[in-house]
Amino acid sequence: MIRFRFIKILVLALFFAGCNKDAEIIILCTNDMHGQIDNFAKLSAYYKKLKSENPNTFLFSDGDLFSGNPLVDQYPEKGYPIVDIMNKTGYILSSIGNHEFDYGQEVLNERIEQAEFQFICANIKWNENSTLKPVEPYRIFNVNGVTMSVLGLIEVGSRGIPSTHPNNVKDLKFMSPAKTTGEYSFLANSNVFILLSHIGIEPDVNIAKKYPEVDVILGGHSHTKINNGMLENGVLITQASSNLAYVGETRISVKKGKIVSKTNKLIDLNKLEDEDPEIKQLIDSYKAADKGNRVIGQAASKISGKKKLGALMTDALTEMLDLDIAFLNSGGIRINSIPKGDVTLNTVYALDPFGNDVVKLMMSYDEIEKFILKNQTILVSGINCTITSQGKKKSVKILDKNGAALDKSKKYAVGMNSYIYSTYKFAHEDEGIAMNVNTADILIKYIENRKIINYGNADARIIWSAN
Repeated sequence: MIRFRFIKILVLALFFAGCNKDAEIIILCTNDMHGQIDNFAKLSAYYKKLKSENPNTFLFSDGDLFSGNPLVDQYPEKGYPIVDIMNKTGYILSSIGNHEFDYGQEVLNERIEQAEFQFICANIKWNENSTLKPVEPYRIFNVNGVTMSVLGLIEVGSRGIPSTHPNNVKDLKFMSPAKTTGEYSFLANSNVFILLSHIGIEPDVNIAKKYPEVDVILGGHSHTKINNGMLENGVLITQASSNLAYVGETRISVKKGKIVSKTNKLIDLNKLEDEDPEIKQLIDSYKAADKGNRVIGQAASKISGKKKLGALMTDALTEMLDLDIAFLNSGGIRINSIPKGDVTLNTVYALDPFGNDVVKLMMSYDEIEKFILKNQTILVSGINCTITSQGKKKSVKILDKNGAALDKSKKYAVGMNSYIYSTYKFAHEDEGIAMNVNTADILIKYIENRKIINYGNADARIIWSAN
């Protein structure tokens, strides 16, 4: 409490010291880059141009730097390339996204230490057992005497943790982003109060409705493309899609300590022509050293959509691990398609970047049936199901891959990734065993063994119908 009171006094002092000051502030903000690096040279050139015109130009990230590009995710020091490029591009601040935890807390510590920019997050609580080193909740900038406070937030899902494997956030507690915003509302005493908010568009809108003292929300997590920002209860909400396709440009004009205008627009980085040669050379050097382009097999035709990709991924588990049935969560599929032709290591790592282990359980027919009925978006190998819905009542018919009904007295060897096992609530008498193999490696071996994969016409294996 003493520290909080001191901070409040400090913020008030900064506010009154700057209340007669003017400033034109530009903030460039990217979100949900997911390891994509190709457009950094264009971003760097654009940032340098704006900063030469207006020294009060800032470059922020709204989290999810990782998980999506094998060049970054499979690098010997996981995540190192994108932080290196961000350093040289001139980033100043980043919130922590849920996918920052995908490599584990030890690796995140290394990336935070590597970063020449600052990570912030206000709604994480640490304890004495936490592996992750604490970060500051916010940062205050002084721009020509104008104070600009930036508060970091991370999304918290229904399980009380961000969307990552539970083991990755062990010994950390996550607080409500909305409640946390209220606890830090004293930051509104600065001239400009900004949320660097990795919580998604709907929660951002809810915060804007509840806390109009927030001036700008630089958003992320939901990959929403907001072309010119949106005003909600007087709060400017922004978000710039994902994968470094765009950067949001927010301009804030302050006169005599008060905001007189705030605007946002999206800059399509793919349409920019100027590139920073130093950053371009750095990107090229990482690409040249990438070993993920090794061809491991051929796709006979394009494999498009989660049902077909899910069939490929789950078949790899049943065949390579001698399982009767395998389940996959649809969120574990991270690309939309595999094109016809060469399949490389990077294809697989882009498809399945998380490195989840496989868990094997012996499950009864009743347990399998209840699991399927409870998880409507699940993907499967080894069985075909027809689920009939009559009002609120649902029934399921389960056949094995040869078209025979499952034996209701038998237990079946079922495989699933450790994310499903750890986060889904489902009945299972068997506690299961870890198979000490990860799903991406199993898929690589499956493709190498098959040499040619053909899932372009794979049928849906779980069919829902209504009577």
